[in-house]
Amino acid sequence: MSPSVPRPVASDHGGPDLAVNPGVWMTGWQPALAESLVERIARIGYRRIVAVLRDPWTYDTSGIRSLVGSHGLRLMTNTNQNAAEDISSDDAEVRDRGLARLRRGVQLSAELESDRLTGILYGVLGKAAGPASRAVFDRTAKILGDLAEEAAESGVGLLVEVVNRYETSLLNTAGQAMDFVAASGSDRLGVHLDVFHMNIEEDDMVAAVAEALPRLGYLELEQNHRGELSRGHIPLAEFVTGAIETGYRGRFGLEAFTVSALAPDHAAGLAVWRDVLDRDTRVAEDAHALLAAAYASVDPG
Repeated sequence: MSPSVPRPVASDHGGPDLAVNPGVWMTGWQPALAESLVERIARIGYRRIVAVLRDPWTYDTSGIRSLVGSHGLRLMTNTNQNAAEDISSDDAEVRDRGLARLRRGVQLSAELESDRLTGILYGVLGKAAGPASRAVFDRTAKILGDLAEEAAESGVGLLVEVVNRYETSLLNTAGQAMDFVAASGSDRLGVHLDVFHMNIEEDDMVAAVAEALPRLGYLELEQNHRGELSRGHIPLAEFVTGAIETGYRGRFGLEAFTVSALAPDHAAGLAVWRDVLDRDTRVAEDAHALLAAAYASVDPG
């Protein structure tokens, strides 16, 4: 485990370090919902909220950090690439714009006092026309490795999120992610795994956690349908216990999406076509209870 990839054992309050993506309830940051939402998240027992920088060029940080901090919470950040701003492109100008977009994300992360910026930082979300070449793989890794070194100067760690074959052809497994961070040339570039995607791509999800452990900075919990954790075929309690037993003591996260909570373009981008959450607060409560129970079962003390 490189000390440059942060993996805190617990929050400042002594419990598991658990973050939640507001996409459970809304697209982006909606000020009209924010006050009650932040209060609810803190009351359940979360320690962090993910600020999703869908458009980092127009994102306004004013008030967000103070609101979140006033409830004893902290922020982490998530961003992406698009067709015109993409560091994996063969077009040098598009690559440059993609890097500028990511640098803007690092700047916003520092302003929000986010200790890590995660997401599909390496390309465009969506089904690819074919497999990524080794040349693109290595070139993109090196760009992110250099950026990870820059970001560290602002106190921001970069994590690449591993997603399924329908969303990228570059990184689909923990093994590919470890190859990618090695190719980056930086000890500061970390890995983000998500159970929804692992359920599609990995032979053994706990073994995948063990493989990524030296660089694993975030582990996200979801059900196979991205809805209620208590309904679905992924044995999340067993998985979380296995991940902890294999040595992971870092940050966990919750993601869940339902069509009625999202803007149409956001829902379409994630292929969320129906409502899969019966009670929008229950999924957040369940994730917190599941993680607390898993920690207690592994270490009753």
